Amino acid sequence: MATDLNVSYLKLPLKSPIVVGACPMTLEPESVRQMICGGAGAVVLPSIFQEQIAHHDESQSRYNGGPDQYLTSIQEMKRLACIPVIASMNGYCDGAWLEYAKLIEVNGADAIELNLQPTISNPAQRSEEIEEQLCEMVRKVCESVSIPVAVKLSHRFTNIANLAHRLQLLGAAGVVLFAHEPKWEVAIDRLQWTSHWELTPVDSLGATVTGIIHARLGGLDLSIAASGGVCTAEDAIKALITGADVVMITSEIYRSGPEAISRMVHGLERLVKIQGFHSLAQLQQARPMPETRSKQATRFDYINPITRTTTYRDPTPVVERQSGDRYGHQD
Repeated sequence: MATDLNVSYLKLPLKSPIVVGACPMTLEPESVRQMICGGAGAVVLPSIFQEQIAHHDESQSRYNGGPDQYLTSIQEMKRLACIPVIASMNGYCDGAWLEYAKLIEVNGADAIELNLQPTISNPAQRSEEIEEQLCEMVRKVCESVSIPVAVKLSHRFTNIANLAHRLQLLGAAGVVLFAHEPKWEVAIDRLQWTSHWELTPVDSLGATVTGIIHARLGGLDLSIAASGGVCTAEDAIKALITGADVVMITSEIYRSGPEAISRMVHGLERLVKIQGFHSLAQLQQARPMPETRSKQATRFDYINPITRTTTYRDPTPVVERQSGDRYGHQD
């Protein structure tokens, strides 16, 4: 008998905890069909950007079709998909563009993922001001729609638990930890730097797990999606055990196609069964809740791993250095 992987995310019933994160692939009907067949629980459409909505900037239209086409895409995907379709809004400051959330709801999206990435360019701006601006944007969107809203956060916030509790009070139904960010590349010969996007590397789940554990402090009763570094079923089960309700995958689908979803689903079924549970819900009910601890105890968790050994695990993948000819004969 197959293991029951049903979960609830943003109060939406999902047949599995595997959610396809925001990317252009979720606008392609055939790709989405394969994702659904593979066992995806939900899909997140690529982001519609503040610049497109507020300033009619068409430079990103090839990415998502632009504001008008985006709404049409929601309708088309809802006709195609038998799983929840989550729209994504990406912006950096307050403004009338937030009213676009109402159009997203009217056109049939099951939820909104609000990806707010404040621009940090003024050294005189205090961190609490940045958080207040983010909270104000979340409040406006949550008050304007009746569908659930998840807030996608970056790694940069100092106290994730505090911010998550505040977002919940403002009406947010969940948080996504964390937003993917561009990588800075430095050109030594030209004394310049620039940014570009790349896939999340394997074996990089640590920061995501840390964020989930911190966010759950104080008994946070809010949906959490683990985003970043989930590449295998083992990664997924680790994120779910530490407090995530679902996991979002994107990079692994780019690496190996929609088959990555079915591999992860089958792997999760096996791992849940190995732990002695009949369903993923049972495992989630049995997982420990992170407790608020004293500063001394938290400090011990930091110092102890450093001082108890002189050998450290190196997560760098081992590169096979064998060589051979074109017939497969090794040197």
